Amino acid sequence: MKKLFLLISIVLLGLSVSQGVAQAAVMREASGVGNAVADLGTIRKSVIVEFTFVGAGPFAAVPVFAKGKNSVPWIESDAPASGSFFAEKNSLALIGAKITAPDQWTLRVRPITSAPKITSGKTPIVVKLSKLTKRDTVRTFVYRGSGDVVVFPISAKGMSGFPVVNSSGSVKKKIILPRGTKYISIWANGPWKLKK
Repeated sequence: MKKLFLLISIVLLGLSVSQGVAQAAVMREASGVGNAVADLGTIRKSVIVEFTFVGAGPFAAVPVFAKGKNSVPWIESDAPASGSFFAEKNSLALIGAKITAPDQWTLRVRPITSAPKITSGKTPIVVKLSKLTKRDTVRTFVYRGSGDVVVFPISAKGMSGFPVVNSSGSVKKKIILPRGTKYISIWANGPWKLKK
């Protein structure tokens, strides 16, 4: 009986340690002031990156992949700004971000499953739908702002689709979310709303 108890204890301890390591591997934070290269560890799956930039002026965050692959910026905008964006799995591991910033900045890497279930906001964000779309689904997207707005679907497996909104200024548009959509990336500075 003692051997069985000891074996169960070892297995449970191993499970809790391995789960903690898996969560720690995805939930990382980096911060600094001004231009820098942020160390994000080694990320091999699609994630959400929460960001905060303070001060005034242009900022950018460019992914850094293993083996020095050239990258397209995740964000190019003006500070102050905060929100989240989608970082899709790549054939090479994501290891960091090259930051251009006028002042303080923070990046937090989160699992995509941590996306909130919300239908309105004022900042760029990745949101989770209440349920996975089982067929092409129509929604109405409304944006009341003057800047650029880009909206694209993301599957439950963390794969992005083509933008359903790619515009500037106020938008009120019926959008079609393809079958298998679980998340939506909304890049919009200003009031936005997603309606059924």
